[in-house]
Amino acid sequence: MEAVELQIKNSILKLLKGIDPEVDVYFEEMPHTDREHGAQISRTWYFVDIVPGKNQTVDGIYTDKAVLIDIAYHAERESNMAYLLKAAEIDMAIRPVLRFGDRKITIPDADIAVTDRVLHYVFRVSFRHSLESADSHEPMGELDVRIKKESE
Repeated sequence: MEAVELQIKNSILKLLKGIDPEVDVYFEEMPHTDREHGAQISRTWYFVDIVPGKNQTVDGIYTDKAVLIDIAYHAERESNMAYLLKAAEIDMAIRPVLRFGDRKITIPDADIAVTDRVLHYVFRVSFRHSLESADSHEPMGELDVRIKKESE
């Protein structure tokens, strides 16, 4: 089974591409901001940061997990009004329920801020996760049972 963080990543990628199919979405690094790649910082892009949070053991099988997601959006025209409109678009795509894997998680709130000409849409996902145990034992074979009556 695919890791939960990867399921979240794939779900967010699909949602953002549904909003802006032509805009690049980055998760780990942005190669176009490196000097050897031409430093094209003024382009429009998304950068998604997925930060695993507190994992709390419930028992031997279940763990309560929390994940912080920061969707950064930079528009080529750097307009505060455009950022507010984009925040509303992202909010409509993500809330009230985020779907990833076979889960549907309610997102009660999100923080929206514009810092250094970049929109940040930040929310948290909290859920209970169960460990899948692989069956390491061979199935039981047939038993040969004989019943002896007292009269025999």
